[in-house]
Amino acid sequence: MPSLLSAAPTNTWPSSDNAMKIGIGLPGNIPGTEGDFILEWARRADAGSFSTLGAIDRLVYANYEPFIMLSAASAVTTRFRLMTSVMLAPLRNVGVLAKEAAILDAISNGRLTLGFGVGRRPDDYKAAPAQYNNRGHRLEEQITTMRRIWKGEDVDPENDVCPMGPAPVQKGGPEILNYGGTLQGGHSRVDPFPEILS
Repeated sequence: MPSLLSAAPTNTWPSSDNAMKIGIGLPGNIPGTEGDFILEWARRADAGSFSTLGAIDRLVYANYEPFIMLSAASAVTTRFRLMTSVMLAPLRNVGVLAKEAAILDAISNGRLTLGFGVGRRPDDYKAAPAQYNNRGHRLEEQITTMRRIWKGEDVDPENDVCPMGPAPVQKGGPEILNYGGTLQGGHSRVDPFPEILS
């Protein structure tokens, strides 16, 4: 089992908005890591100066699911932001994803940031199962739909599908960082500004 943050910093960052912020990841992707160890890791990291606690996502890998890990971590932490880094959103049903994110945002008192991406490994998509070739387009559609759900809008007005609750604590939903892969022409796509995705 890995050593437990024996050298975790104990000072706090300057309060300036311009101060560099450094996050730390939960060790949920390390083979043999147990639940108690993850919770203690989160407690000690929260007592240090880290700004964010992250959780990675893969399906065909022996890692813990990010929302479940971050939910557990939210119960033993109070200070830093909780972030998926990076969640493969196109593997998931958009309604379930929006509801789970809203619940995690609510129980963490508005500390959730969503890092979304499409991934590059076809085996994750085969195991889901989900379409691999249209994953970038699907992610764009998911983000639009989640924003509508979090605003309380009908998902499918023609079929009388009511809004899903509970509402997230953060107005309009959690901040989304969209790591959408590579666009045509080889340009990298990262949208770090939530207003771009609104």
